[in-house]
Amino acid sequence: MALARKNNSKKSEIMSLDTMSVTALKKKLRDIERYLKTNEKLSAKGQVSLERQLKACKLTLIERMAENKEKDMAAKYRMVKHFDRRKVERAIKQTQKKLSEVQSLQEKANVENILYELQIDLNYILYYPKHRKYLALHPSNGGDDEEMVSKRNEIRQVIKEAVQNNDLESLNNRFRNENKLQVIKKMDNIEKRKNNLKGKVAVESNTSKTNKSFDDDFFGSEEEDMNNDNNDTEV
Repeated sequence: MALARKNNSKKSEIMSLDTMSVTALKKKLRDIERYLKTNEKLSAKGQVSLERQLKACKLTLIERMAENKEKDMAAKYRMVKHFDRRKVERAIKQTQKKLSEVQSLQEKANVENILYELQIDLNYILYYPKHRKYLALHPSNGGDDEEMVSKRNEIRQVIKEAVQNNDLESLNNRFRNENKLQVIKKMDNIEKRKNNLKGKVAVESNTSKTNKSFDDDFFGSEEEDMNNDNNDTEV
């Protein structure tokens, strides 16, 4: 019975983290870190338990922040991707029709190659990294910029190789992990800035004020937290 209660407690904790908003997760993370730093009489067992909660909270926060970044990018570039997809799908239909009408083998091979590249373009739209700024295949302006063309071709090549290796499904996981690493890097950089500042600031009151400004950089203002909570509730 004791083991069953312990397992149920763990499941309840995991479920509660999964349902918490970004704001609530950040607050819980701050509370646990503060308690670990200030409670000198904490037992070894209690410290292990809190450190486990801290790790679970950080992992959930990273996942949630990555999801919110993807939602933001999806909303921002929804219409651009829509127009790209319409143009590509229209071109695919036209090319398929042309393929059924060609006579010579050489012309057929050329049309098939065009059709293949158009299908790569379609997968580019469908499997583009969700956390990145979308680089349109048919931009209205700035499309000939050398740097933009290079970045677009690089992502397109990654997706093309995934198509050739029949590995498109794992591509989303690869991009999601890339997104998470960026979130972790941001968290680590802010933590380093806080620690460096603590070593330079002599007055305790000034240290407290400056740390709060860096906490706000990562943990966000009330307005940012409200926006994150709205993202959590969006379908």
